[in-house]
Amino acid sequence: MFKNKFFVLSVLAVIIAIIAYSFVGNESIKPSQNIDNEYFTAIKNLRSDKDTYLKKDTASPIEDKVKFVGLKYFEVDPAYKITGKIDRVTSGQTINISMTDGEVEEYEAYGNVSFELEGVKYLLKIFKTPEGNLFLPFKDLTSGKESYGAGRYLDFGVDEVNGNQISIDFNRAYHPYCAYNHTFTCPVPPAENTLNVAVTAGERL
Repeated sequence: MFKNKFFVLSVLAVIIAIIAYSFVGNESIKPSQNIDNEYFTAIKNLRSDKDTYLKKDTASPIEDKVKFVGLKYFEVDPAYKITGKIDRVTSGQTINISMTDGEVEEYEAYGNVSFELEGVKYLLKIFKTPEGNLFLPFKDLTSGKESYGAGRYLDFGVDEVNGNQISIDFNRAYHPYCAYNHTFTCPVPPAENTLNVAVTAGERL
């Protein structure tokens, strides 16, 4: 009887081990997990490169580079990487944008980008820089609390527009230089570029 009991226990142990091994194996090769790892690594490298630049480059806005230990960020969340639809505006259309020093400057409007975030649809104005790139300034419910009060930015290359679509990744949202150094002047997002949601992604205070 003892032998039979030992045999049953041995079989159960083997079955449990096989199930456990199968579970671990499946977890390690999930395609979505591999994609996420690549994505997280890319964001991590981007942030590391920026910290290196801010600490070492002479053009960096960081005044006390000795004490600078790196920027702060919200945790990376793939849910904040979404697809937006761009509705182009008439070429050459300009909009007056207020600056942090109280001045006003003209910016060329590229189009209106619409997207959905947390089940709500939004429409923001996207601009074209003198260098030919795209620039999306925005504010959200973290502005002035967990992120810079004058807003955050997203940058794109024109080649990132695919037809009328563009990938918007708020994990790449960053603070303008005036957030680090008061001698810099930066554009303030227009009122229409305010999101009525807390975008807990990207750079934070």
